[in-house]
Amino acid sequence: MQIVPVILCGGSGSRLWPESREKIPKQFLSLMGEGSLLQDTLSRTLRTCDAAPGDVMAVTLSMLGDGVRAHLRKTHAASGSHMLNEPSARNTAAAVAYTALYAAASFGPEAVLWVLPSDHYIGNEGALARACQNAVRAAREDGRLVTFGIRPTRPETGYGYIKAATGASGDALAVERFVEKPGLETAREYLADGRYLWNSGMFVFSVSNVLDEFKTHAPDILAGVEASIAAGSPHAPDPDLYAQIPAVPFDKAIMEKSAKVSVVPCDPQWSDIGSWESLWDIQSAAHDENGNLADGDVVMHNTKNCLIRARGGKRLIACAGVENLAVIETEDAILIADRREGDSLRALVSAMKSQGRKEVRDA
Repeated sequence: MQIVPVILCGGSGSRLWPESREKIPKQFLSLMGEGSLLQDTLSRTLRTCDAAPGDVMAVTLSMLGDGVRAHLRKTHAASGSHMLNEPSARNTAAAVAYTALYAAASFGPEAVLWVLPSDHYIGNEGALARACQNAVRAAREDGRLVTFGIRPTRPETGYGYIKAATGASGDALAVERFVEKPGLETAREYLADGRYLWNSGMFVFSVSNVLDEFKTHAPDILAGVEASIAAGSPHAPDPDLYAQIPAVPFDKAIMEKSAKVSVVPCDPQWSDIGSWESLWDIQSAAHDENGNLADGDVVMHNTKNCLIRARGGKRLIACAGVENLAVIETEDAILIADRREGDSLRALVSAMKSQGRKEVRDA
C-alpha cells in the first residue's frame, strides 16, 4: 500500500501575532531556524515515512494556495502538485473528506493517508518514525483509523485528551473516549492516571476505510464535498456549495463515533506551538542564565523569563525590571504581553479584527 502524506495548511494567524497574520499564518514563519514550519514539516515527513515527494498532498485555503505551493517547492521541487484549495474554512472534517475523495481518484482506495498539521514542532524524529510505522501497520493490517497520542509531561489545560481503553496493550491501543480541554485539577488527574494522552491532531488510515466511516457517521459532509467538487474541480471546489458544508472537527464527526479507532502512544517531543509561551518553552536550551530567550537587537537588565523578538530590524528593544513578558516587534506592530496569557492574546487579536485593523490581516 502506498503512503500519502496530507499536510493541513490552515490557520487564522492569531496565536503568534504580530508575526503571524490572516494572510501569513504561522506555518509560513521561520521560528526556530532557516526554514518555515511548513518546510520543516515536509522535510521531516519525508524523512520519517516511506513516501515520494511528488505524492505529498496539501490542503489549504485558496487565498493561501500560492504561498503553500512556493514553500513546498522551495523545499522539494517535486512537491506541490497535489494542492487542494478550499474556497472557505469548514474545519477539519470537510478537509479530510476532501482529501480522501481526491486520494481515491489519484492514488486508489487502498492508499494509506498520513494526515498531519503543517505548523507543529517535533524534537524527536525517531520516535515519530516509530509511531508512524505502528500506525501504518494498524491501518493496513487491521483496518483501523489511528490517531497519535502524545504522552503528557505536565497537567496541560490547552490540549484535548484521548483515553486509552482499560487493559489495552500493543503498539496501537483501543480508545475509550476523547476528552475536551480539561480544567487544571482534571488535567492533574489525567496525568496521574496514565491512560490519558494529548491529542496531537495527526491521523493515519486507508482511503477506503475513512470514506466508509464518513458514509456511516457524516454522510452530509461527504455529500457536500462531493457536490462541490462536481460543480467545481478536484483542485478548486465550488465556493457556494462548499460554504454550505457543516463546519465540524474531524475528531467529532468521525473519530469520536467510529468503532475502528486506535491510538498510538508516542513521545516525539511534540508541541503545536500554540502560543509564545510554547515557543519559549521549546527553546529552553537557548535561554540565558535568567531564563530569557532573545532574538535580534535586544538589551536587558534585571529581566527574567522573557521572550523578546526584535524581528522588524529597525529598533533596539531594551527591557529592565520585568518578568514573564513576550515582547514581539515587527515592522508595523509591537506586542507587549504576559508570556503565559495566550487566551488574552487571542481576545486582543479578535478585538482588533472587529475594529478592522489591517495589522491582523496583512504583513
